[in-house]
Formats: sequence, C-alpha cells, structure tokens
Amino acid sequence: MSGSPIVVLDIGSSKTLCIVGEAQGDQVKVLGSGSSPSTGLRRSSITDMTKVVESIRTAVRDAERSAGLKITGAYVGMSGEGVSAAQHRSTVAILGDSNPIDEEDVQRALTAAEQEAAGTPQTVMHRIVQNYAVDGEPVQNPLWLQGNRLSIETLTVSAADFASTTLERAADEAGIQIAGFLLETLAAAETTLSIDERDMGVGLLDMGAGTSDLALFCGPLRHVVDIPLGGDDITRDLSMVLNISSREAEQLKTQCAVRYDGEEGDDMLSFNMTSGRSNSMTRHQISEIIEARQREIFEYVGKAIAASPHASMMAAGLVLTGGGALMGEVAELAEEVLGLPVRLGVPQDLVAPSMMQDPSYATAIGLLRLAGSEYDEIGRAEAPTPSSSTNGFFGKLSKILSLF
Repeated sequence: MSGSPIVVLDIGSSKTLCIVGEAQGDQVKVLGSGSSPSTGLRRSSITDMTKVVESIRTAVRDAERSAGLKITGAYVGMSGEGVSAAQHRSTVAILGDSNPIDEEDVQRALTAAEQEAAGTPQTVMHRIVQNYAVDGEPVQNPLWLQGNRLSIETLTVSAADFASTTLERAADEAGIQIAGFLLETLAAAETTLSIDERDMGVGLLDMGAGTSDLALFCGPLRHVVDIPLGGDDITRDLSMVLNISSREAEQLKTQCAVRYDGEEGDDMLSFNMTSGRSNSMTRHQISEIIEARQREIFEYVGKAIAASPHASMMAAGLVLTGGGALMGEVAELAEEVLGLPVRLGVPQDLVAPSMMQDPSYATAIGLLRLAGSEYDEIGRAEAPTPSSSTNGFFGKLSKILSLF
C-alpha cells in the first residue's frame, strides 16, 4: 500500500464501517473512520435496501469528517453464502527446447486457468495460486527453470452475481462507486496471521453477527466455508429463553463471557422481561445459554475442517477474529471443542486509535492492507476490478478522494 489514501467499506449485519488509511512503511495508518448501525442485512444478505443505503451514507459521512476527505468510492468486503471458491488447473507447453520458463509462460498458464473458470455467473474477487509444477514436479517458483510443461493450480474466489450486484446498487444509491470486492476472511488474515502460521497451516474464523466465516491457509488460502451462525443467534437465544427484547438481550450478551467458574459467576444480573416485570439470574446461568450456541458454532467449524482436504494441515491451530471473538473465554471453549490451539487475532502493525486494536476491527483494517497490497507474488491474491471500473481504483483516486 503506498501513495494516495485507500477507502474500504465493511458492511456487516450489525454495523457498517468505513475506514480511510495509508501506508507508513510496514504499518497501516488510519486517517479516519466512520461507523453506523446496520439493520438491513441478515446473514450477509440484504433484506432492506433503504436501511443498508442509509447505513453506508452515515458511515461514509462520519469517515469524511474524521479524515477531512471527500469519499466517492471504496473497496468493499464480502462474505457469507454468496461467496464460493473453486480450484482450477491448467498445463501449457514451454516453447523452445533450451528456453527457460519466463513471465510469458507463467501468464499463459494463468490465462488458461482463468478460461477454465470462465462462463459462470459470478464476480471473481481473487485468483490465488495454489502450486506450480514443471514436468510434473512441484516447484515453488517456476521462473527461469528448464522444462517442457508448466502446470498451475489456482483457487478462484467468487461472489454470486446477485450478491455483488445488490451491494453495488446499495453503494451507488449512497453515492459510492465500488472499486473492487475483497474476501473478508482473506483481508482479516492479512493483518492477524503471521507468515510462520500460514506456512505451518492455520485456520481463521471471523465470528460476525450474522455468520461465522472460516478460511484455511497452508501457505496461501486453501479453503473457505460459510458457517450460518453468528452473534445474532446468541441474541435471539437470550431473547427467547429469558423473554426479553432483542435490545435487552444484546446488552445482556455484552455483559457476559462464555463461562465463569469462580465467584464472579455468582454475580446477579437484572433484566426487564417483555411482560414488564423485572427478573434476575446469575452471570453463570446466562453464560450457559451463550455457551450452548457458541459450542454449536465450534462443532460446526470442526465438521467443516474435518470435511476439507486440509484438515491435517493445521499445526498452528485456529485464530478467532470478529466481534464474537470478544466474548470472554471463547478461545478456551474453542480449544476444548476442536482440540486445536486457539488464539485471538488482533490487527498488527497498526497506527490507529486503541479501540481499533481488537478482533472486531480485524476485517476492516485487513481490507485496507489487502486493497493496497501487491498481488503479483506467488501464492498471493489478485483482485480484478469490476468491468465498470476498468481504470482501477488508483487511477480514479483524483475522483474518489479530494481534500475538503
């Protein structure tokens, strides 16, 4: 990331974040940010366009005031059931018996893999190289090696057209041009995972309000899974079991950790029931309701990992991000259920207010880093710009950002 500031939008089921940032060496500096409650989405799908548009407008307006910039475009994160990933393979012949493999040969192989993936009604977000082979032998980098055949395997991460088109319409109504779509778990990994963890094999679970999104890495991104459970399910559980409003349930949820085994677990928490009467329970009793749903989420994650071809490649365990990762001893519960080492993922190398240095901001900060990354490294992502943005985001910065 270098040069002009970058703008990103993280449109979630509970809030919309707009962040403006730039690079300072190896660090990301946040220049301004805006946040707005989001009530027009359910499990990453828009259910009320008007509310989503207003949420985007409010977040962007606040970010403009904070950064002192006029914003007309942004990169947008995507996740949920509209996102899919598919592997594609291609092999090309190397021209000339004594010629080494050069950039043109690699590009031909990439183009052939892209053509194999073409024809589906989807918006391609990333094409990530999984591995290379020269004459059937795996290599890390094929450039300048001798051989007759170059093979490449890529992972194409796409968004269903209905999902990307709906988001584009919402952003357009809010006066924002989308410069590109980025996978949110890939973004969160950019700022929370170390190179060693990626090389060893690691999972990242973004615990959002509507869904929890799982990504598996072994070097590059290898696998993505949408877990259709999130923090909103915990809120609904509390609302139904305790007969309280959603607002009251959300407030109660934020007061409780997953579990309390000591004296603190005996603290009494009071709440108002929908009948108008007041009631109270121990923190431990309320935490048991929360833990039941959290346990279900991690059991779902365990099944998804076991069903993937990379289940045995997670020596570094699992990293939790998102607002759901803030709930007390959730990492300990995940370790108990999954039998893996688990830690919380917070944004690294960040120059920003202290409130952003927690898991709930990992995706938004990661979007900044991912949007500004160089995508030509082996095993890294390439994020094509939508056809309506053929000049690219950086080519339009004079239109997207201007000083007040």
